[in-house]
Amino acid sequence: MTQLPPGAQELAGKILAAATDLTLASIRDDGTPHASTVSFAADGLVLYVAIALDSHKAHNLRTHPRVALTVNAPYRSWNEIQGLSMDAMAEMIHEPVEAQRAASALLAKFPAFVNVVADTAALPWPGMLFVGITPLALSVLDYTKGFGHTEFFDLRGKAHSA
Repeated sequence: MTQLPPGAQELAGKILAAATDLTLASIRDDGTPHASTVSFAADGLVLYVAIALDSHKAHNLRTHPRVALTVNAPYRSWNEIQGLSMDAMAEMIHEPVEAQRAASALLAKFPAFVNVVADTAALPWPGMLFVGITPLALSVLDYTKGFGHTEFFDLRGKAHSA
């Protein structure tokens, strides 16, 4: 995966650190988009989520791993809006080292998971799946630079402003 330029990488990191939830769009079997709010943790630009084993999201991701998502930092007025929009691949995590990385990132960001998950020491957590989301393309939205200011990055290629 291509890295973002330093300024964009810094802003993306700031947005991911400030936000707690993202909107994840997956595809149902009939081709209908399905958007869900999901709490997440980030390791660089790779995002980790924990979802219910038998959820619509889990079924959708098993069938269609290509997803889109948005995440926004909290803001009070439009001229402060900063967010990310991604086209990405979602992958169920089965490898123990990666599962530990996902669990650690999620517990660091959301310590309250210990109160709602039966056994956070077990990997994966009982009844849950860890999913890693790796961006293929990323748009960085930054209204502090003007209404609608967006920079697009094809993480397999070159960047341009939109």
